[in-house]
Amino acid sequence: MKRTVSYLVIGIAVLFLAAGLVFLCAATRDTGRLPLALILLVIGGGLAFWGGTSLRRTVALDPENLSDRITRLARQSGQGEITLSQAVSALKVPDEAVEEALHLLVERGQAYPEYREDREVYVFPGLREAKVIRRCESCGTEYSVKEPIYTCTQCGGKVKVVRL
Repeated sequence: MKRTVSYLVIGIAVLFLAAGLVFLCAATRDTGRLPLALILLVIGGGLAFWGGTSLRRTVALDPENLSDRITRLARQSGQGEITLSQAVSALKVPDEAVEEALHLLVERGQAYPEYREDREVYVFPGLREAKVIRRCESCGTEYSVKEPIYTCTQCGGKVKVVRL
């Protein structure tokens, strides 16, 4: 709805600006039309500014766009998680808009809420770093992935790469 109103206001602004330019051209022959041309141009410019600002704000608060920005914030945190207050302060948007975007991410399965002590944390499992090690199937001895070991030096068992 807000987006439609913004487009409508921008369309009206274009009409005011076009009429202002027509009267400005006519003012070259009759200077009495100059004040009307200036009034139309000022009104058209003001409407265009308001419509553009309103449209930009509406697009910025769209849950689709906010969900992308929230995911980017969670990735930058290095932990793959974010709280509502962290998202609101970083994005400088209202709580309701961030909540709506977080619910969209939960619905898509990209995040899930986790309750810790007195706060709710949204965890992004796809963004968490996974640790990979080599582990012996028999005795459980762990080795670095950098070492190309396929048999355990402790028991001689088979060593496999395991993701933690």
